[in-house]
Amino acid sequence: MPEKKRGHLTAGDRMFIEQCLARSVPVAAIARKIGVSPSTVAREIRRNSVPESPRFLMVKTQNLCVNKDACKAHGLCRNGCMVACAKCKKSLCNGICPEFRPSLCSRLRRAPYVCNDCRRRYGSGCGMAQSFYDGLMANEIACARRSDSRSGIDCPREDLAKMAAAVKPYLAKGQSPAAIWAAEGSRLPVSERTFYRYVAMGAFEDILNIDLPKKVRYKVRKRKGGEAAPRGDLEGRTYSDFSRLPIEEQMGAVEMDCVVSAKGCEKAILTVLFRRWSFQAMMLLEKHDRRHVADALDMVENLIGTREFRRCMGVILTDRGSEFLDWASIERSARCKGRRCSVFYCDPMKSGQKGRCERNHAELRKILPKGTSFARLTPRMLAEACSHVNSYPRPALGGAAPYRLASSVLPEALLDGLGIVEVPQREVVMKPSLLDL
Repeated sequence: MPEKKRGHLTAGDRMFIEQCLARSVPVAAIARKIGVSPSTVAREIRRNSVPESPRFLMVKTQNLCVNKDACKAHGLCRNGCMVACAKCKKSLCNGICPEFRPSLCSRLRRAPYVCNDCRRRYGSGCGMAQSFYDGLMANEIACARRSDSRSGIDCPREDLAKMAAAVKPYLAKGQSPAAIWAAEGSRLPVSERTFYRYVAMGAFEDILNIDLPKKVRYKVRKRKGGEAAPRGDLEGRTYSDFSRLPIEEQMGAVEMDCVVSAKGCEKAILTVLFRRWSFQAMMLLEKHDRRHVADALDMVENLIGTREFRRCMGVILTDRGSEFLDWASIERSARCKGRRCSVFYCDPMKSGQKGRCERNHAELRKILPKGTSFARLTPRMLAEACSHVNSYPRPALGGAAPYRLASSVLPEALLDGLGIVEVPQREVVMKPSLLDL
């Protein structure tokens, strides 16, 4: 066994291990080249490998659970999707299902313990949980582990008790820690700064921040609230800019708005109306803010893909509500670099510029009248209401229902993911009695 040359592996050693694993070099040979024992290399690989890395190609859309064929779970992601979790294209249940049991490859139980040089992960993937050794990430993990092991209180209880007994008489006389350490510092086990930190951490039962003369003089700086919504910088996104688009693009735009709950409930309904067919998709937001709006659009993009999102929702017209003013998060794709759409804003106090959306809200309000609390509203209940609204015939469409016109054009994954189905006209209910709220 080669003599150990240093206490810890360096970042260069870890990058070298990664390169060797990619070439299928045995663990023992790697150990000889960097001058450590094979057990050191094996332990390094097992401790600092990661389930995924941006530097390694892997299929992320496979369900890796051994129970996937018999699984009947729904709604684990809580984002309103109606697709069975086992069939989800994002395979979110790999990370959030409490009953997830990964399908393990025997390769991970023996050297080299990772999938760096495995060819089965290419193409459609192997369908099993994977592990990779990324030299950069491994170095970060190792450094974080060393840092964590050195955090906290590194002082025996006996020494803490002796220090408290030595310091308390001085504090009782109004002396500051600086003065105490100037006189007694050589007999105390920690520095003045560390003493302040220990007091803030509650290491002493009978010494508090209020006992320190200078500590209580300074107010804790108030942290600002959430980042303010960007209300300016709408150049190129106004209704005048929208009006200059070709007529075909204006007709193909979608109108976006929110229907709010009664006071006391933070939930809201995000509505997206497709102008050509007066078809309105609806998504339940747990909170009426811009982050949840962006999350809902991310869900739609993940359901139908970026290309279909750009085709169906490439131009969005909305109002200047605070939940919509973060245009960057609305336009930014969740699946790739670049934009997924372009957002335009109506003029202030001109909601009629997206009149189709406002008129369609009148149909939804027949089921959810103003003043209704959404506290008990669930994505499945909203999907039922949305199905009835879109199955209701419209005189403006020649007596046709929006669902009938849109279902042959919109992606099936969108309708399935949001749980929207066609309701026979004789069964359509446009009254609050449809939902048990």
